[in-house]
Amino acid sequence: MAYGLPPQRSLPQFLTSPRLGIYEDEHHKLWMVAKLESCSYSPVFNRLGSCLTVYLWQMTRFPQEPIPSSSTNFNCLPRTWRLDSMNTYWGTDSMLWRILDHSQFGDTEQLVLMLM
Repeated sequence: MAYGLPPQRSLPQFLTSPRLGIYEDEHHKLWMVAKLESCSYSPVFNRLGSCLTVYLWQMTRFPQEPIPSSSTNFNCLPRTWRLDSMNTYWGTDSMLWRILDHSQFGDTEQLVLMLM
């Protein structure tokens, strides 16, 4: 996976979902779920078991056409994430989500979280 440059902003403290697939941070910036992946092996924790990884993009402009994963069922994601430490978010689903990446590609800021 290619990572971008470090973002100019710090990690959002809160991400709250006003509707499925969209989150809003404490600065009223919108983040969209760009990709949702599931797997049966967690390379981060070197163990068998299901994992869920979500890619969030905060962009200055949203694309006119929907992203292909927009038909994905986002009900497995929490309504709110709260920054718990410098490497985890605590979801309203009472689960910890590890921060795998926080980077920037041009105008797009990316935040990648994996369910622990």
